[in-house]
Amino acid sequence: MIPQKKVSVIIPCRNEVRHIEGCIRNTFDFEAPEGGFEVIVVDGMSNDGTRDILCRLQRDFYPELRVIDNPMRTVPHGMNLGIQQANGEYIVRIDARCIHPREYLLDLLELSRQTGADSVGGVLFPLAGESYMEKCIASAYRSRISMGAALRERRGFIGETDTVYGGCFKRARLIEVGMYDEEMARNQDDELSFRLREKGGKIIQSSKIQVHYYPRNFLGQVFRQFIQYGYWKVAVIKKHALQASLRHFMPAALVSGIVLGAFLAFSHPFLLMGWLTLTMGYLISIGIESFRIAPKGNGASFFGIWITIIAIHIGFGLGFLVNLFCRTWGGKPKWFEALTR
Repeated sequence: MIPQKKVSVIIPCRNEVRHIEGCIRNTFDFEAPEGGFEVIVVDGMSNDGTRDILCRLQRDFYPELRVIDNPMRTVPHGMNLGIQQANGEYIVRIDARCIHPREYLLDLLELSRQTGADSVGGVLFPLAGESYMEKCIASAYRSRISMGAALRERRGFIGETDTVYGGCFKRARLIEVGMYDEEMARNQDDELSFRLREKGGKIIQSSKIQVHYYPRNFLGQVFRQFIQYGYWKVAVIKKHALQASLRHFMPAALVSGIVLGAFLAFSHPFLLMGWLTLTMGYLISIGIESFRIAPKGNGASFFGIWITIIAIHIGFGLGFLVNLFCRTWGGKPKWFEALTR
């Protein structure tokens, strides 16, 4: 029988060969809370060499590392498997693409103790990779108009929010509310956070807890990722209508306006002028934001940031609209439902 720990760190992953070793070494380097912690990797049947790395780390460095299979390959199913097998009083979810401070667990537990919140977490800082596009994607993720509050630096902020990265929960509370909704291939954090708040709980975020993470490497990966975020956001809103806000609908309105405007534009000069004004106004405003957040002395990154923000907006809006259409006319398009890794 495995002795109970204070914290169970759960890392759901699939095909993270570039990041998994750094993540595991970073996690085992955490300062341990009183009562210790365990590390559970729930692997979604990786086929890129991730599992080989995990086996080597387990054999040569971290024999206490636990690795379990996730045949469904989705994050919510993987998290539920981990929660069910965890021995910790608290559950902390970690993403394989993130690098955390050594005092991460201590800070989360202290914030949880001080606030009594159902879930606590920090803020994310995107890390630039080596290639031109990786640097541009990281810069774009810092923009206030491209990412939600949980995925950007909120300097000096400690307070309630809709959701947080990863989360630190009491295991008993997660089991009480039904754990993660396994229907949600994406946006499962949003859905869980809403259920916790709906049942009287609080979600607290502190900007003092800073996590660095690696975004997707290529523009196509970002586009597909946000298509799925938009697609699955509809499912969250359908289950919890009060969770919806204006920002969730704006990308869909943008895509609808551009597409419908393109069809109608040539039927009348005034419609053409209106469509051109809308489209050019949007592109120019994104250009201004791209110029504002571009790293100093690196003007060449302007175009990459510009196209990344557009890809985020169009991807989210397109996914949102496709799900609305499917819920009206039936069908589940595999390309939108399938995982991106």
